[in-house]
Amino acid sequence: MKHVSSLLLLVLLSLNSPVRGQGGGAPVGWLRLSADAPLRGRWSLYSELETRQGNAQLGAQQLGRLGFRFRVAPSLSLTTGYVLAANEYDTADNTTAPEHRFYQEIALADVSGSVRASHRLRVEERWLRLRPETAFQFAPRLRYQLRLVVPLHSGGRLPIGGLFIVAANEIFAELGSREGQNFLEENRASAGFGYRMSRRATVEMAYLHQSQAAGVAGQSLTRNAVQVSVAVATPSHLCLVRR
Repeated sequence: MKHVSSLLLLVLLSLNSPVRGQGGGAPVGWLRLSADAPLRGRWSLYSELETRQGNAQLGAQQLGRLGFRFRVAPSLSLTTGYVLAANEYDTADNTTAPEHRFYQEIALADVSGSVRASHRLRVEERWLRLRPETAFQFAPRLRYQLRLVVPLHSGGRLPIGGLFIVAANEIFAELGSREGQNFLEENRASAGFGYRMSRRATVEMAYLHQSQAAGVAGQSLTRNAVQVSVAVATPSHLCLVRR
């Protein structure tokens, strides 16, 4: 098959990550709403709102993302933007503190076969607090995501009302030199189903396992989540694979 290599890479990324954790407890809920609105020419405005419930190991988080996307070619896009997040900490009153990010990403999609694949490489410049009472620290990181979409319709097409399978894995690499921090700091693997509601909108429900390095070799913090995503984009054969 044309995308056998992508499938194998997805499995290897999810199974061999150094920060892969065990357990994670009962799944919590994640909700993401996103829109990719056309501007002028090859430009579009990307926006995203997301809320993530916490568990006993990892705190809750809410974030908003706003970025400008430029389509270099039908299958290649560049995006840059800003993220404001609110991170919850393990304190008596569940204190939250803001996190600021700027990001740049390049996304490459391949929709020529029955398995639609996308590769996304993102660089983030983050300013965050390790504890709510501490000062902001600069913590840049690199993220790579492989995402696969398989339409459950004859001929690999995805009409309105059509279902599809989605699977993804994303690894996070620390670019700074913070004390006690691992180079590979996080991994997120997910799989689920999606439904095309209209020409512009899709909804997905996926089971996600998150592993995050705790700064000590051999230890990690984990979380299981059921993620519901609703995306609205200009009608395109690429909008399903590009998130």
